Amino acid sequence: MPLQPRIPKPEKDRATECLNVLGKIIDELKIPADNPSVALLNKRMLEYVNDGSRTQEDRIPLVGSNRYILYRLPRWAHQQVEVVLRVGRIMHDQLPSDLEEELRTSLSNGSQSAPGPSSQ
Repeated sequence: MPLQPRIPKPEKDRATECLNVLGKIIDELKIPADNPSVALLNKRMLEYVNDGSRTQEDRIPLVGSNRYILYRLPRWAHQQVEVVLRVGRIMHDQLPSDLEEELRTSLSNGSQSAPGPSSQ
């Protein structure tokens, strides 16, 4: 199989892919947009859309669930945005600092969204 050319993914393509993924999380999986984990993923995706100069990948614990969001936001045009929900827990000392901030913000605003059914 020939190697794919190293062409950076255009901003429009990054935005379209991220919106499609977030739409599936919110509409199909019924996880509210104001869930701190989804809000954090959205924030990281916005940063990626605005500056796709490097590949980003990480995992975010899904608040209110025993799952976590594993994501990969690629730099190159021939690679797709990947977001997967996996069963498993991330220990509190492994929480990303920006998720802790999202949790503090959502609790201070009175929002305590739980994700949809865990039978997904």
